[in-house]
Amino acid sequence: MGPGKNRTETLLQELIAMARGANIEVRTERLLREVGYHARSGRCRVRGKELIIIDRDLPVRDQVDLLATELKERARATLEIPPHLRFLLRERSRPGY
Repeated sequence: MGPGKNRTETLLQELIAMARGANIEVRTERLLREVGYHARSGRCRVRGKELIIIDRDLPVRDQVDLLATELKERARATLEIPPHLRFLLRERSRPGY
């Protein structure tokens, strides 16, 4: 495991903590893939509570990208974002990323 992978995993854990701090549950689960059924990662609401489900089979960088994207919209108005995570969210919003 190289240093970049450790950094990416740390970012993922920080984003998960940020989401949980905003009362958003984050789950990493193996999503079913069957003929005619295509589940994908994303945000939803279950019994009035926000939930983000991340396919645990995705590469860690893709998990970070997904979670950063899901939090970006919410972060604009309600989340306290540390500077290094604010940079990450800003990078994800650039065209062509």
